[in-house]
Amino acid sequence: MPIIIPLSIYDHCLLKEGQTVDFDTPFLQKRIEEEVNISISKNLNVPPQKIFHYLKKFVGESIEKNETLAINKGIFTTKKIVSKYSGLIKEINHSDGSITILSKTEAENTVNSYFKGKVNKIKKNELSIEINKGEEFPAKNVSQNFGGKTFYTDERSDFNSENVLNSIVVCENITSYYKAKAEALGANGFLSLSKLSEELGTPYAQLKNINDYKKITKTKFTYCTILSNSSTIYLY
Repeated sequence: MPIIIPLSIYDHCLLKEGQTVDFDTPFLQKRIEEEVNISISKNLNVPPQKIFHYLKKFVGESIEKNETLAINKGIFTTKKIVSKYSGLIKEINHSDGSITILSKTEAENTVNSYFKGKVNKIKKNELSIEINKGEEFPAKNVSQNFGGKTFYTDERSDFNSENVLNSIVVCENITSYYKAKAEALGANGFLSLSKLSEELGTPYAQLKNINDYKKITKTKFTYCTILSNSSTIYLY
C-alpha cells in the first residue's frame, strides 16, 4: 500500500529510492524563509519607475544563487546585478526601484521521517512510500504532517513514558490533565474523534467518521501517518 508524501521544492529530501525508512530516519533538510530587499535602481543607476526594463526576473519567478537578476547595457560599460540568494521574486517596487526576494536558506537541523516503510519513487514534488498492509481514513482539522507509533487510550490505558514517548495518542476525547501528561511524556501528536477543546503545541488531527474510530480501535494498527494536504490518515 503506497503513501504519497508531498515535498516542497525548497526543502532537500535526504532519502534515496529503495531505502527502508523508520521514524528515526533523517527525512528533510529544512530551509528558513527570509525576505531580502535589493535596490535595482541604486545599483544600476536608473530611475525607479524604469527598473522593469532592466530586470531578468519578475514576480512569481524563481532565481538561483549567482543568477543574473538585472542588467544595464551601456555603450561603454555594462552593469549587472547577480543574486546572492536562491528563492522566489516576491515583489517589484517601482516607487523606490527595489525588488524583494523570498529566500530559503538551509537550517542546521533536519526533520526526521513521520512514516515507516520503503521508498519507492522520489519526484520533484512528492515521494512514494510502500508500507505494510494498512488502511486510509478521512480526517479533518489536521494541524500538519505527522506520524509515529500508535497508543490507544481507554479506561485501562497506562500513561507512562514507555507507552507514550514518540507515539500518536489515539482517543475518542481526552481531558486537559491527560493531554498535558501525554505532552510531558513526549507524545508526537493526537488523533481524536472529538475536537480537542484547547490549542495544542503538539500536532493533532480529528477523525471525520465515528465508524472509522470504532474500526481503528478494534483493529489497533501499530503505526500512523497523517497528511494535512490531503486530510488523510494512514494506519498500518
